[in-house]
Order: sequence, then structure tokens, then C-alpha cells
Amino acid sequence: MTEITPGKAGFTALIVEDDQAVCDLLQRIVESQGYAVVACTTGASAMAAFAAGSPHLILMDWVLPDMDGLELSRTFLASERGRYLTILMISGKDSPEDSATAIAAGVNYFMVKPVEKKVLDIWLSAASQHVRACLQREVDDKALAKIQEELVDNNLQLEEAISRANAMAMEAEQAYIEINQIFKTVAGGILLVDKHYNLLRCNDAFLEMAGVTKEESLHRKCYEIFHSCLCETKDCPLQLVKKGEKRVEAEIEKGEPDGGIAYYSSISTPFMGPGGDLLGIVEHITDITERVKAEKALAESERRYKELSLVDELTKLFNKRYFNTHLQLEVERANRHGQPLSLLLLDIDNFKHHNDTYGHADGDRVLARLGQVIAASLRVNDIPCRYGGEEFTIILPVTSGEEATVVAERIRASFAGVAFYPTPQETVRKTVSIGVTQYRAGESGQSLLERADQNMYEAKQSGKNRYVLK
Repeated sequence: MTEITPGKAGFTALIVEDDQAVCDLLQRIVESQGYAVVACTTGASAMAAFAAGSPHLILMDWVLPDMDGLELSRTFLASERGRYLTILMISGKDSPEDSATAIAAGVNYFMVKPVEKKVLDIWLSAASQHVRACLQREVDDKALAKIQEELVDNNLQLEEAISRANAMAMEAEQAYIEINQIFKTVAGGILLVDKHYNLLRCNDAFLEMAGVTKEESLHRKCYEIFHSCLCETKDCPLQLVKKGEKRVEAEIEKGEPDGGIAYYSSISTPFMGPGGDLLGIVEHITDITERVKAEKALAESERRYKELSLVDELTKLFNKRYFNTHLQLEVERANRHGQPLSLLLLDIDNFKHHNDTYGHADGDRVLARLGQVIAASLRVNDIPCRYGGEEFTIILPVTSGEEATVVAERIRASFAGVAFYPTPQETVRKTVSIGVTQYRAGESGQSLLERADQNMYEAKQSGKNRYVLK
């Protein structure tokens, strides 16, 4: 099996595609982006290549000759490196439900065949940013794991030192020296708290986290010095240890003086007396603010990449790029299966006058409300899109022109019944003109769109607030 080694960009990619022509095309495009590539035509060979190397990016087909692509992606994601992978699924499955199913299975990006270099370059650019973020998260996780291992080791040393100091008076002085050394060298903050929340002792790192001096910490409660989201709740580490917990791990948030939020990881264990009675807790605290912020930024970046690539931000309908791609797919499907296909093109009547009179902010409210009316009027397999400005278009698969007029009338009547209040003293109702047309065998998607546009223009010219089917 070919070993995957980093390319000139420092990244590696695994391509899983059983169509050799598509596989070769993908390999050329991905290699041009600086990736080192291993290409496989079956799921079994892909699993072997994955085990032999450590790819950062995986481009894979949904349908493979020996297994389901989603099951293969789940296998990759369940591996030790799964949480650091970026997966781009490229499939002939082209419905919104297929895209949602793939995303729900853990796929980061979903692209519909046929593959176009320009579109793939856009996805690869987004995927590369995701790859870099995953690499940084892996580095941060390894660093945190190392710190936690050190904390566990230091905790054992501390517990042993405290036990010897309390149990053996003859070794008290030596144990005291060891405790002092641990307090000075342990990574992160460390503190001893008695059963009444009194701070018995802490190191300089903890004082720095709390933003207080040693003198200011004397005779104070722990929650007065370092108040976090766990203080005075049932999840307080001291309360859990009192109830019998031997080890309490938590991630906590703490408000900062500048109004920001800091994040910490804490490990708390019982602080026992010579007779085995509970005196309080030993708590280790590590600042993980940068890691948490990086994870939040990565999650937000992933959400925005998925949303912006498919959805119009204002109306929450699909955008024009999505429409252009799926109109062609639906035209090909209608030709292939001999099924009817219809298209609606909507335009808000007198919208420019509304914007000029009440302002663009109120115009945006009209657009957003129409988006809601359209979404509520359709079936799950219909494809509503904002085409641009105040124009909307709806692809209606397996729908005749007469059936499409029922949908058009439903949207027209619903929207005409919506009341807008641009000023406290004024009620405004808006309408739409709709062009309805049915696909004719052999024509192009552009021709279908142009006919819908002509019908919409005729609806405007004949009085507005109506639909025209021709």
C-alpha cells in the first residue's frame, strides 16, 4: 500500500472514487493545490491507505462498489484521528435531503457531480482552512493532554507528600519541603480548600489567574477570590467531593474584569487528614482559554461555510448559485425519466417604491416575510431560491404546469394577506406577480427560465398580483 506523505503545502489527501476518469480529474486538481495524494477505487483499499498513512483531507464518492460511502466516512471519523479529519463528499446524489443526510453523518462539505474545476477549487479553498484549523486543534489537544498527565503525576506526588506529612511526624519537615517544591513547579494553579471554603494555601500561578496578591488572599473564601460558573451550584467540586466523589473534572467559565470570558480546566481530589477524615479538596486549575476560543471559532467557521455556500442569509431560502446548479440537474432528470418539471418566477410588485418610501430596512422585512410564506407553501422536494433583489424562483420537480398554478395561487394569496406596519399609523399589504411555466422536452434550463420571466412580465403588465401560465 502506498504510504501517504505530505505534499508541498504540508497536507495529505485521500481520494476514494470508483470512476477512474473522475478519480484522475480529482487527483490532478487536488495535487495542483499542493496536496500529496493517494487515490483508491474501493472502500477496502481506502481503509488500508488510511491505516497506512494519516491524511488530512478525504474526497470520497457516496456510492462505492464494495460499501456505502457514508459508512466508510463514519469508520474514518470513529478512528483515533477522526476528529481532526476534513471530509468532502462528491456524489451524484443531488437532492437537499441527500446533502442534509451527508452533513448529519459527519461529512464537512458536500458537492454534487459532475465535478467542475472552478467549483471544486472553491470547496478546496474552504476545506484547506478547515484542515489548518483541525491541525491547530490537534496540536492544542496534545499540549493539553500532556499538561493533564503532568497534573495527574503531580497530584499523586502531592497526595503522597501530604499523607506522609500527616501520618509520620518524624518526616514532617521533609514532607513540608516536598509540598513547597510541588507548589512551585506544578503546571497551572493549585490550591487547598477546607470544608468551609476557606483558602488554606495556593501557588503563585493561581494568584495570577485570580488577579490577587498573596496578602489579599489571606483569610478569604475560595469563591470570593476565584468566582466561576460552578460556585454556589450543585456542581461545585467541594460539594461533589463531600458527597463521595474521588475525582472531579470540569471545564469552567469565569468572567474577566474587561468583560470577556476565560475558560479553565479543573481537577479536584479529596484532601484527607491523618485519620482518613475529609479536610477539604486539592484543586488543579489550567487556563484553556485559547483552546476553547479556537474550537468555538472553528465551529462557527464550519457553520458559516455550510450556510453561505447554500443559503441566502436574509430569506433563509437557497441562493442563486444553488438554483443554477439544481435547475440543470432537474432538467436532466426530467429528460432522463420523462417526468414533468415546472418553474415559478416571482417578483414583488412596486418594491422599489416601497424601499424609496419606507427605507431598505423595512424592504428587507418584506423580503424575509415572503421567504417564510414561500417555505410554508411547498413540499419537501421543492427547491425555493432567492434569485436576486426582489425576485424569487421555485423549481417544482415532478409537477405539471397546471399543478404549479395551484402552488402559485397559494403563495400569491398567502402573501397578499400579510400586513406590514412600516409606521405606527400605516398598514401596508404587498403583492407578487408570478410567471409559471412547464418544461418542454429537449429545451435548456435557460430557455425554461426565460419563458418564466416572460410570463412574469405579462402578469405585471396585465395588472399585477396574479400569475400567468404559458
